[in-house]
Amino acid sequence: MKKIFKLATLLVPVLLGQAALGQWVINELHADPASDISGDANGDGTRDSSQDEFIELVNMTGGDVDIENWTINDGFGLRHTFVGSTVVADGQAVVVFGGGTPTGTFGNSVVQVASEGLVGLNNGGDTVTVFDESLTQVVSVTYGSEGGNNESLVRDPDLTGVTFVGHSAAAGSNGALFSPGTQIGGSPFGGDSLSVSVDPSSFLESAGASAATGTVTRTGDLTASLTVTLSSSDLTELTVPATVEIPALAASADFDIDAVDDADQDADQSVQITASGPNLFTGSATVTVSDDEAPIPTIEVAAVPTVFSENGGSSAVTVTISDASPSGYTFDVGVDDSSEASAPATVSIPPNATSGTFTVTGVDDVLSDGSQTVTVTVSDPGAIILERNLTIIVTDDEASELPTIVINEIRTDDVGADDDEYVELYSAEADFDLTDVWLIVLGDFGAGDTSGNVDRAYSLNGSSATGNYFVIGSDNMLLATPDYPAGTNIFENGDSLTFLLVTGFTGATGVDLDVDNDGTLDSTPWVSLLDAVSLVEPGDAPGAVGFGYAESLGFTNVLSTNGFVPAYVYRNPNGTGDLIAGPFGDDVTPAIDSPGAANSDGGVDPPGPVNVELVGFTMDGTSGSLTVTGLGADIYVVESSTDLGQADAWAPLASPASEVDNPDGSVSFNFVDPEAVGETKIFYRVAEAP
Repeated sequence: MKKIFKLATLLVPVLLGQAALGQWVINELHADPASDISGDANGDGTRDSSQDEFIELVNMTGGDVDIENWTINDGFGLRHTFVGSTVVADGQAVVVFGGGTPTGTFGNSVVQVASEGLVGLNNGGDTVTVFDESLTQVVSVTYGSEGGNNESLVRDPDLTGVTFVGHSAAAGSNGALFSPGTQIGGSPFGGDSLSVSVDPSSFLESAGASAATGTVTRTGDLTASLTVTLSSSDLTELTVPATVEIPALAASADFDIDAVDDADQDADQSVQITASGPNLFTGSATVTVSDDEAPIPTIEVAAVPTVFSENGGSSAVTVTISDASPSGYTFDVGVDDSSEASAPATVSIPPNATSGTFTVTGVDDVLSDGSQTVTVTVSDPGAIILERNLTIIVTDDEASELPTIVINEIRTDDVGADDDEYVELYSAEADFDLTDVWLIVLGDFGAGDTSGNVDRAYSLNGSSATGNYFVIGSDNMLLATPDYPAGTNIFENGDSLTFLLVTGFTGATGVDLDVDNDGTLDSTPWVSLLDAVSLVEPGDAPGAVGFGYAESLGFTNVLSTNGFVPAYVYRNPNGTGDLIAGPFGDDVTPAIDSPGAANSDGGVDPPGPVNVELVGFTMDGTSGSLTVTGLGADIYVVESSTDLGQADAWAPLASPASEVDNPDGSVSFNFVDPEAVGETKIFYRVAEAP
């Protein structure tokens, strides 16, 4: 159940009816590309469920803005950072795709791919928030299950629409499924622009002066001459003039591009040439400068086996180089934990050969310290060839001294933004040690998998409990302070999940342990299994519901009692009883969560109220957002009044506000007030629900 703390009344006056200037607008977002080529939103010729997701942001501030070091986040966390100067003209769009090679003009917008490897928007609903370089929220939107309909969501009309609609249903879309960087009908957002073309678009660094010709072209009024500012993103590869003049009545002008020859073995380099001018959308082109030096060799390292005992075990490591040398090579060898394994100081590759080998040997100790991960690094003493490393698992030969530890309580979903996801461990032995213990979560992460994927792998090595309980939980938990903060939105909702408490885990996140999806694990990459429980989605596996694996491993599958995946399970009696489904938590049946304390059938008193502070407020048309810190436990509403409740009594808004938990710990209440029209002063407050 969502824990909302009683909130001191907050009042924010807003004068409505003003033009929506001075704003950044999230105008379009795409969480669910269509499954065929029609879903190819980034235009690279391939439909990809992650790469073709995008977020479209439009600058409506009235001036150019450099968004260097701004970030885009969703409910999972950081998705993109704008690294380096990124100037966005007034009225210009910024489109961030999940990946791929975006191909097209995209309405002369600024186009980037997600720095974290994917946009990661959830089909079933998510919150997208933009923060500036000081971590101040710039703009945020929340959508629901309407995001999973094989098309983007867009404001209708563009920029000023209060709600998002499916793109194909928006006025002027002509059935199109998306329009990244442009208005719904495909036209640019407005404003004149510059564009850059280069001929040839690739050349050797030795091509010298005038290696290529660039052409900058403008749109709009041609009456006066225009001075265009040019820049190169890498002056060590190519240079351009500082400016180029487009004559009066002319639409374009040419300029020389000079290649820069260096002695670096740096392979092909992509360089962006950018053209900018006053009150014009920036234009750019990408050029490939090819190296004329012999490529730097690369090395690869591999070990057989990758797991061995500290007592007499060893592994043969092979170093392979891409190009042989008449004089051979000598590389340095390092081991990060000499108490677990040893290796020679160097390894040699003979003249005219492409590989050499060395041996890593286990170091036997008298410690009961479980399996240990050792990193072996091979590096070039001249620091020219990039180093490589690998990991080896050294298993213990002493008997384990772990106490009996069980999974005692789990919460995977609660009302709202899932602040209070956690797993509680319990042992009758107080202050128990968690050396070599892992919490593994198997689910169905990824569109191509139905079960058995390692969604989460938390190493608890180095941790120990204080008392009889240890909580692995969300960073922003309200119910308790986790002993092991595991991030935010840490568990899937609505899917079958299996929680495994193991020692000596040698797998990795993203690995499928049930490749054929038959309900039996094909591999069990751990030394011992201490406890397990599965929360099983109703329905027949495999299908879309996945499997629960705990029962097949000798433990408990907890089944649905209400048509939904159990979101809360606990042992009754505490520590020794069977794991059973508990209440999700609502106004009729409160939740009975007790992370870090004994389980019971009764309720748990929430913490008392804490100090509340208003840290932000925005209003765009009829859409508003209140951001506060310091919440206590109760249900809240956003209320409005035109005169602070004197003649016009405070009353909840017709549509309830949605809650967004921000990375800095604050909470935003996003709402829509259809009454917010005209030149009317309205006050808003967040208060305890009546």
